Amino acid sequence: MFRLQKAAFRVPPGFVVDTDATAALDDPETVSAIVSAWSALNPSGAVAVAVRSSATDEDGSERSFAGQHETVLNIRDRGALLGAIADCVASLHSESAAAYRKEAGVAGAQMAVVVQRMVEAAFAGVAFSVDPVDGQERVVIEAVPGTGERLMAGTARGERVLVDRSSLAVTGREPAEGGLVTEEAAREIAEAALRAEALFGAPQDIEFAHDGEELWLLQSRPITAARARAGEVSEFDTPTDDDTFWTSANVQEVLPGLLTPLTISLSQNTSRVGYNLGFQQLGLLDRDEWRPFMGTFYNRAFLNLTVTRLIADRSPGGSADVVEQQYLAGDEGAETSDRERWLRRLRFKAKSALPLAKNLLTVQGTAERIDRQTRALEREIAALDTATLSGAALDDAFERVLTHTANIFGTHLQVSGIASTSFELVARLVRPVLREGTDARMPGLFSGMHGVESAQIGLDIWNLATVARNTGIEGTVLSGEFDPGDSSLPDGWRAAWRTFLARHGHRGLNEMEASARCWRREPKPVMTMVASYLSLPAGHSPPETLRRQETERLRLTKAIARRMNPVRRRVFRKALSDAQDWVSLRERTKSVIVRAARIPDYLMPAMQGRLVAKGVIDAPEDIYFLARDELREAMRAATPEGLQDRVVRRRKEYERSRHIILPDRFRGRPTPLEPAEMGEESATLRGTPVSPGIATGRARVILDPATDSPLEPGEILVAPVTDAGWTPWFALASGLVVDMGSALSHGSTVAREYGLPAVVNVHTATREIRSGDLVTVNGNAGTVTISRSGDEA
Repeated sequence: MFRLQKAAFRVPPGFVVDTDATAALDDPETVSAIVSAWSALNPSGAVAVAVRSSATDEDGSERSFAGQHETVLNIRDRGALLGAIADCVASLHSESAAAYRKEAGVAGAQMAVVVQRMVEAAFAGVAFSVDPVDGQERVVIEAVPGTGERLMAGTARGERVLVDRSSLAVTGREPAEGGLVTEEAAREIAEAALRAEALFGAPQDIEFAHDGEELWLLQSRPITAARARAGEVSEFDTPTDDDTFWTSANVQEVLPGLLTPLTISLSQNTSRVGYNLGFQQLGLLDRDEWRPFMGTFYNRAFLNLTVTRLIADRSPGGSADVVEQQYLAGDEGAETSDRERWLRRLRFKAKSALPLAKNLLTVQGTAERIDRQTRALEREIAALDTATLSGAALDDAFERVLTHTANIFGTHLQVSGIASTSFELVARLVRPVLREGTDARMPGLFSGMHGVESAQIGLDIWNLATVARNTGIEGTVLSGEFDPGDSSLPDGWRAAWRTFLARHGHRGLNEMEASARCWRREPKPVMTMVASYLSLPAGHSPPETLRRQETERLRLTKAIARRMNPVRRRVFRKALSDAQDWVSLRERTKSVIVRAARIPDYLMPAMQGRLVAKGVIDAPEDIYFLARDELREAMRAATPEGLQDRVVRRRKEYERSRHIILPDRFRGRPTPLEPAEMGEESATLRGTPVSPGIATGRARVILDPATDSPLEPGEILVAPVTDAGWTPWFALASGLVVDMGSALSHGSTVAREYGLPAVVNVHTATREIRSGDLVTVNGNAGTVTISRSGDEA
C-alpha cells in the first residue's frame, strides 16, 4: 500500500499498527497510541474505518493469502476498533491461514494491522490485469454496490466488465445493460490495474472502491490463481452424455456455492445410494438399474433433471411437469425428458403401485425412527474419546456415520415425493374455486402451520432474545463481545442456550459443506440474530407473525370450503390436512439429514491431527481437499503417502472455479457464460410466486450473511438461495426475492410461515437489484419491480 501511495495512486488515509504493537495489545501505552492515531484519522468520530490484516508473509509472487486473514469493516467506536485489531491478529493462527501458510512453505509470520478510513463506496470490487480464468490479455472487472468484500469471499455475482488492455475500450459486460460501472469508470479501473502491474512487475489483482467521483485503491497483489486450459475437465466433474439435462434448482439450496473435494465425494456417494436404493425399494428402478441423480461441475452441485423427470413419469399418477414446477422451478417439459418407451414406463407404474401404497402408510413411522437413530448415533459419536482411538477406528466411526446418512437419505426423498403429490392434489381441488388465482393464493393454505422445523429456528432465536432481556444480559448481547456458553452467565440463559444447540446446533450457512462451521461450532451468527431480534417490536415477533398467518390460513380455508359441495369439501379438508403434514415432515426429514451429515464434526479434529502428524497433509484444513477414498486409505495406513501435492493442485482449481459463472440449467457439460449471455437489466423481474402478499421497501442484497451488511427491519431481503442458516433473517424482512427456488423449496416454505411476500426463481435478482433500491415484491403475480436509489416510487 505504501508503494501504491508513493506511486500517486489514491489510497484511503490510515495508519499501521506494526508487529511490535500487535504483540503488546494488553499494554496501556500501546492502546493509548492506537486510540490517538484513530482519533487523528477521524477527529469528528463520524467516519467509519476499515481494519485489515497485514501479515509479514502476505502478497508474495507465489502466494497472496487472499481471504485467509480477517478484515473488519464499519468500525465506529473505540471498543470495536480494539476488538477488530485483536481479531485480525488472531486470524494469523486460524486453521485456513495455517493451511495456506504451510502450503507455501513459510513459517514465523507476524501480523501487522492496517486501519484506514472507509470509502463511502457507490460500488466496489476487484480488477484483474489479465483474465484469471483463462489468461486472456484483457482486464476483468467485477463489482457490486457498496463494499466489495463478498466478491473476495466468492459469494457474489455482481456486474462483470471486460476491458481491452490496449485501447481501454469496454469489450463485454454482464448483464448486458448493466450500469453500475460506467465506461469512464471501467477505463479508470483498468488503467489502475495496468499501472499496478507495471509498478510491481507482474499481473495484479487489485481491490478498489469508487465513491461515485473518485477511484480508491485498497490493495494490490499478484494473481496467483491457476489458469484454466481449453477443454480442461476436473477429476471431480461428473461424466455425462450430451442428451442429459442438468439443473442447479433445489440441489443448490442444499449444496450452494463452491464445494470442496471431500464434500463432492461424500455427497456423490450419499446421493447414489440414497436415490437409487430408495427408488429400487419403491419399484421405480430395477434392482440392477443405477442412475446418476446428482453431478458436479466446476466445484458446484447439479441435479440430473432428465433422470428426476423419468422417475416422476414412472410413478402412478406422477407427473414430471408437476415435480419440475414444484421443486425445480421449471416447465420445459418433454425437452428435458428421457423418452422411455410407454410400455416400459407402464410396467414401472404397475410394479411400483403396491410398494408406494405401503410406503404411504409406513413412511411417517420411518421418519420418526430415523430421527431417533440419528440422535442416538450423534450422542454415541460425541461421547467417543477420540484421542485414544487408532486411525482405523476413527475411520470406522466416520464410515458408520456416512453409511447411516446415505441409508436415511431415501426417506427424505420419499417424503418429498409424497409432499409434492399431496400439494398438487390440493391445487387440483381448489382450482375450480380459485381459477386463475390458484397459483397466487394456494401458498396461503400452507402458512402459519406451526411445527415447521426451519421456521422453528426463528421462534427459538426470539426466545433467546426474550431470555437475554429477562436475565439482564441484553447489553452484553448487544456489545458483540459475547460467548453464549460462558459459565458465568445466568442459569436461565445457559439453559435456553443448551436447548437451542440441542435443537438447532447442527444447522448453519452452507450446512452440507463439510468445511463449513455449523452453529454448534460457530455460534456468532446466531448471536448476531439474537441482537437484531432485541430491536424487533413485539407485534412483529415470530410468534405474533405465526399467529396472524394461522388466522389468515384458517380464513382462506373456510372461504374456499364454503364454495364446495359437501363431498368435495370433505375431500378438500382431508387432502389439505394431509398435505400440510407432509410439507412439514419434509422440512423435518431435511433437518435429520443435516444432523447426520454434521456428526463427523465430532471426529474431524482428531482425524485432522493424525494426518498432519503423519505428514499426509500440511495443515488441518487440507483434509477437505482429499477425496473420501484417499482419506480412508490415509487414516488406515501405517505409513501413508503424502497427499499435499494433490491438495495444492485442488486448491488452485477451487480458486479458478470461483471466477466461473455457469448457467442454471444445461445439457451435457456446462459452458461457462460469457457476458453477452447473462441477460439484460430490467425494471421488472419475473419469477415464481410462492408466498402471497405485496410488500414495498428498500432492498438489501445479501449474498453471504456472514460478511454482508446486516438486514434492517422492514427491508426486502434479496438472496441467491436460502437454506436454514438464512431462516432467522426472515423475521426482519418485509419481503423476499430469491434467485433460485420453487413452491416447495426451503425458503418458500419458511416464507409462508412468516407471512413474507416472496418471489423465487428470479435467476438474476442479486445481479440486477442493488441494496437501497426501492423494490415492490408481488407474491401474488410473481413480479419484482425495481426503482433505483433516489428514484421516485
